[in-house]
Amino acid sequence: MPIDESKLVTLGSLKGAISRTKTEYLAAIAASGHAKFQKVDAVPEPSAAEENVLYLVKNQSTGKFDIYALIDGAMELLDDTTVDLEGYVTDEELAEALESTGAGTVYSATKSDLTTADSAIISAYFEEHSEVTPKEGDVFVITTTVSEVTYEMSAYWYDGTQWTAITGSVDADKVILRADITLAGDYTQFGNLTKAANGTATLQSQGKSVADVLTEILSKRLQPTITAQPSISGFNLSGAKAVEAGTKLATANYTAGTLNAGSYQYGPETGVTASNWVVQRITDQGNVQVASVDAASLDAGSDDNDGAGFTIGDQGGEGVVSTLRYKAIATHGAGVTAKDNLGSDSDPAVAIQAGTKEKTTSAYTPYRNYFYGATTDKPAVDSAYIRGLTKSNKAYAAGTITINVPAGAQRVCIACDATKTGVTKVINQTAMNADVTSTFSQSTVNVEGAEGYTAISYKVWVFEPAVPYENAATLQVTLG
Repeated sequence: MPIDESKLVTLGSLKGAISRTKTEYLAAIAASGHAKFQKVDAVPEPSAAEENVLYLVKNQSTGKFDIYALIDGAMELLDDTTVDLEGYVTDEELAEALESTGAGTVYSATKSDLTTADSAIISAYFEEHSEVTPKEGDVFVITTTVSEVTYEMSAYWYDGTQWTAITGSVDADKVILRADITLAGDYTQFGNLTKAANGTATLQSQGKSVADVLTEILSKRLQPTITAQPSISGFNLSGAKAVEAGTKLATANYTAGTLNAGSYQYGPETGVTASNWVVQRITDQGNVQVASVDAASLDAGSDDNDGAGFTIGDQGGEGVVSTLRYKAIATHGAGVTAKDNLGSDSDPAVAIQAGTKEKTTSAYTPYRNYFYGATTDKPAVDSAYIRGLTKSNKAYAAGTITINVPAGAQRVCIACDATKTGVTKVINQTAMNADVTSTFSQSTVNVEGAEGYTAISYKVWVFEPAVPYENAATLQVTLG
């Protein structure tokens, strides 16, 4: 039957319908469904309206037809038209149009018995649905599912006379074995499988894919280990070291920190991330929380002790600490399940557990300098004089120091913390390595720390020649 092009429409292209060709109409119908016109005297109630019907209602004001359709349970005005729709497309014409496009219908059924032939499933379907007649281009899909295991999905194409299988190559992991395999023969081992030389054994293969069975036979499955737990990297206390007692810090600055996610022996990435960071100040006075942030990483920060700063000391006092360091505590979630060496989830499951990880920085600690040197004048041997000599710039340690005595010097002086051994020998290397230890007299003087910090007792060794040194000399001093 010839088709009038002006009679075929789609819901989304009514106004453009007049200019379309017959081929365009049919393609649009096949792709998005079809509708038919129906003239009515008034807009029908939603309960009486049908889907895929365009209701034409004469608009007395414009003299044109308004177009209504049932959309989401309500009658909606789509548009109006001046097109002459007398003799609009009939259901029979539309069916013929759709038939001529060559579009096929997809049928489907499920098979629950492995012994039943697919052809029997197809025949039974059309016997049950006698109102349906297959046509060329139709497709039938059969899903075989037994005991909740899907064995295969087979597809058949109707060529006009019979159904022909169209299933092509199938991955081994999609082919499911229907029964267990009996191992028999004069052998004791096949891959990972073993049995008695003249006996039999059963490979539990029913319901498994060919790929899984071959893997079980030929590949040894190894369970993974956690090769590295999460850890904090970065996060250091800037400038942390031993400093002279009395050193003042306006602020203590720590660097940014990140959480290393850890690792599994065979992968994948652990997926561990931090959700919260806490920073604590740790001193001999106790621990104080200085920051807490919900984040995957920790930004650099600083601590000014509420504006008071810090004094690194060994004798106490307001704002004085004998150690100053910081601790970062990262809270993290659990990791994903680790894979075994064949790429499957570990069994039993191996995974990094949720928890916390900590890192503590190096610390500021105090030390007392020891002092030494030679001077051409002889002021009072007090804290100021001693601190004017050469500083060790490190804590006391046994060893040797060298004092270069200039010509004209009237005093050689060595001072150290009174709790240390101090001078045990002095050798004048410019006087044939003469031992001049006995020429030094020892006394005790209170010596301050940096910036006038609390003084402590020092042992002081002094040599004052009867006349100033006529020539430069080199003294080697041994500290015990």
